Amino acid sequence: MLLRAETRQPGAAAERAHGAPLVAFRDMAVVYGAGATAVRALDRINLSFGRGDFVCIVGPSGCGKTTMLQTLAGFIRPSGGAVLLHGRPVSGPGPDRGVVFQQPALFPWMTVAENAGFGPRVRGVNAAARAAVVETYLRTVGLWEFRSRYPYELSGGMQQRLAIVRALANDPELLLMDEPFGALDALTRERMQEELHAVWRRSGMTVVFITHSVEEAVYLGTDVVVMSPRPGQIVEHLKVDFCLQPEGRDIRAIKSSPEFVAARERVLSLIWRMEG
Repeated sequence: MLLRAETRQPGAAAERAHGAPLVAFRDMAVVYGAGATAVRALDRINLSFGRGDFVCIVGPSGCGKTTMLQTLAGFIRPSGGAVLLHGRPVSGPGPDRGVVFQQPALFPWMTVAENAGFGPRVRGVNAAARAAVVETYLRTVGLWEFRSRYPYELSGGMQQRLAIVRALANDPELLLMDEPFGALDALTRERMQEELHAVWRRSGMTVVFITHSVEEAVYLGTDVVVMSPRPGQIVEHLKVDFCLQPEGRDIRAIKSSPEFVAARERVLSLIWRMEG
């Protein structure tokens, strides 16, 4: 397995050589409040990544992981620096970015199928095309037979799968996920990891995934970004390739391999050192 530290803060020369990144944080900072009560949540964030990457962000509680995701989603504007998508500043939310939260924000009065097709319906996609997209994704995550049910009739894991489908149905270029599996039991969590991987592999979309689980980050990501306590800064950016193994691989065998354990312990040691 490949594991290496990498500083990815490309300047103009690097971008000319390798092409401009899909996403770039440039000296980005976020400050809440003003004056003596101001809180600097993020400071001098420099990070870039490309199309098809699966970027996992980990760090101590309160380090600004969610704030960083929300600047990319367009929910929060930076206090300094910039967040760029295709080289242009992010100025607000858009259908090119799908967001999945820790708690599935579903419409309780809509059926599973209606929840899944909400985004395309708002965008004016015709009924036949919308139905085809909804069926494809609901079948992918095993929810097609529940299409006429309501969210309260689903388990927690099924609700989260539906939340992911609702984001995917808009065909986003970026899928932004804020601890989406945090409330799930261990077995459901591993199943959801496999389902997310399968969708990511087939779609080729770019994923930004926040988690408190270092094991989850190392297993899911092509990139693991480690952040410091507040004010959040990037202390290390690691490239890993466990997620790039052939389909059908044994998740337990991978997570118990010496290479995986070494990668997980390296990231954990970084976090423990900062919290100590």
